[in-house]
Amino acid sequence: MKMSKTRLKSIIREERSRIISERIGPERVRSNVYEMGSRENGVDLKTLNSMYGNVAFDAVDELQEEGLGILDEEEGVFYTMKSLGIQKMLQRRGLS
Repeated sequence: MKMSKTRLKSIIREERSRIISERIGPERVRSNVYEMGSRENGVDLKTLNSMYGNVAFDAVDELQEEGLGILDEEEGVFYTMKSLGIQKMLQRRGLS
């Protein structure tokens, strides 16, 4: 059976995400995402993806639903409400 590089990378990402979720747990990932989002520049989604995979995106969704953070979809950066960079982002987007 022949498999493309793209498909192989996808399988590896999915498996890595599953292993991380099982090893450190979704609550720990959520806590780490919140902490990184609290930095002045927030946290880039590419960084979250490389560290935790899909589990991190679930954490971002949960944090947004709870009103604890905002995802700047244009820049691909997640900020928590206590991040110093959130005001800059809101001003740039004309929301404050």
